[in-house]
Amino acid sequence: MKSKKVFIITVFIGFIVISSGISVYGIKSQKSDLFTIVNVDDYYFIQITDTHVTHKLYDKYEIYKQNFIRVLKEINSFNEKPAFVVLTGDCVEWGGSDKTGENNYQALVSCLYKKNGQLYVDSDFCIPLYSTPGNHDYVPEKSLINYYNYMNRNNKYIREIGPASFFFMDSGSNYYLEPWDWTRVLGAGLYNADIEWLEEKLEKSEHLPLKIILMHHPAVNERDSFGVMFDVIARNSEEFINICDNYDIDLVLAGHTHDSIVYDRNENTYDNYPLLCSEHPTLFVQSDDCKQHVNYRNITVTSDDIIIHDSVRINFEPKNIRRIQSKYSGIYNLYIKTIFLLDKIKDI
Repeated sequence: MKSKKVFIITVFIGFIVISSGISVYGIKSQKSDLFTIVNVDDYYFIQITDTHVTHKLYDKYEIYKQNFIRVLKEINSFNEKPAFVVLTGDCVEWGGSDKTGENNYQALVSCLYKKNGQLYVDSDFCIPLYSTPGNHDYVPEKSLINYYNYMNRNNKYIREIGPASFFFMDSGSNYYLEPWDWTRVLGAGLYNADIEWLEEKLEKSEHLPLKIILMHHPAVNERDSFGVMFDVIARNSEEFINICDNYDIDLVLAGHTHDSIVYDRNENTYDNYPLLCSEHPTLFVQSDDCKQHVNYRNITVTSDDIIIHDSVRINFEPKNIRRIQSKYSGIYNLYIKTIFLLDKIKDI
């Protein structure tokens, strides 16, 4: 348990989340998985997750793309801009390596701006977007080729931004090795090499006081009627949670569940926002989706604490949205379910 930092309350009240200015200067290190941003005052960033963007060839009204655009417009309307945006997986409805996945990623990046290989959410190239892959980014061929080509060449990497280290990780494709787990929508999880990578990088990040891990699948979630957690990582779950304890991780940010909920490792839940990470053990945060519910989450970083805010839902009046979704989403949803079934059969 991390010690409480009493004076942060004063800082938080005076700061009011995003009132301070942000000064950002980037320095690329010699390691391909590390990018350090220095000279940053207190700042906030935004998490978006589960956008599931689909090309108009498969979604005539581009419903999920338009929902993503709604969030981006909201972000760009803020007087005080976020330092960056993170997209924690299921960027598209299906990604893989084929032409259909390529079309979906083209639809996604058409909402963004690109400069020197980096994606941004604004035309001034001031708000970078960092991402992790989700299980939908793998299907239908269990491949991230299209994700690598359009989103990010790395599936795990680090960003050091002000007082915080951000560890972006790949929680894997769908897990089908055990037939009784098929309905639990598990992620393949972290392989031993991923655990070794994380420990090595954490040991080298001791110079920064704050640590945040980002991946698509959560490590802690509710349990089904058999007492088994669902929607979590299948491999090395306990090892990962122990690392979070041992290295004093402040926060693990995830999506996947299309729900907004915060756990600790003992499955206690927290909803008394804003949450100060310094007052709790590692917090395992799930954020609600952008696909249908059109959510985003703000997180504030100060010199020695991280403040988690509740998910924000953008309210709008969609025209016949349910009728349109019902009429035009059925074909590609059937396609995805068929691919999932074939993928399961291959793994048996």
